[in-house]
Amino acid sequence: MTYTVIASNPDTNEIGIASTTITINFGRAFPVTRHLVPELSKDGIIVAPMATVHPQNGHRLCDLRDSGVSWDEMESELEKHDKDWSWRQIGAVTAAGETWVRTGTNAWNHASHVVADGSIAMGNYMDGPEPVQAMARALEENRNECMDERLLRALEAAKAAGGQGQPDIGPIPEAWAMIQTFNGKQPWPSVDVRVDFDVGPLSKLRRLVRQLKNMDKVLHTMSFDPSKTFDVYGVVFDMYNAQV
Repeated sequence: MTYTVIASNPDTNEIGIASTTITINFGRAFPVTRHLVPELSKDGIIVAPMATVHPQNGHRLCDLRDSGVSWDEMESELEKHDKDWSWRQIGAVTAAGETWVRTGTNAWNHASHVVADGSIAMGNYMDGPEPVQAMARALEENRNECMDERLLRALEAAKAAGGQGQPDIGPIPEAWAMIQTFNGKQPWPSVDVRVDFDVGPLSKLRRLVRQLKNMDKVLHTMSFDPSKTFDVYGVVFDMYNAQV
């Protein structure tokens, strides 16, 4: 019941993931990341365990990759430890632009994925392939955008193409959405936003990303020039007052 995009751009040292689903509090199980903070390395990876999710698969994939298991061997190694492997959908993208994805035969129909250069679009519990295809097109058409904008446009394209849904019950609303991006310029994500238990998480996600970028200067000042923290801290109150 989820649709997700993961992408990297080694030329700009950016990597990120964005996702939305009706499943509330999905952030407890998703995504899994490694080697992206406090420093972004070429071995950095983002993993999206989906469908009937078992987050341990994401952690195990990272462990296997760190131990030298190849992508060609990955599925057979993961399947050894998961008796319900056919129910899983899982994708991974590295900071170097490598991609790996599998959609199990029992993942909630419609379930599919599209792989491009350094990116994956994937989804399940949809009324056909159109939302996943729309995400893949948006990822390619917006390659020159910064990573967060590129990912947001892809999710919005999927929703416009139908989003979650089933032939017998029609469209299914989203209740949770997230975006997380990394660029190696600071020891934390460049964007890290979630919206939970909300009737319009995608529109709110975009608004929050735009507003919370105002916090960048505050975080940098607190970390690297703490005596000047309150010279810039007013933006926090400005954002708070804008909500009330």
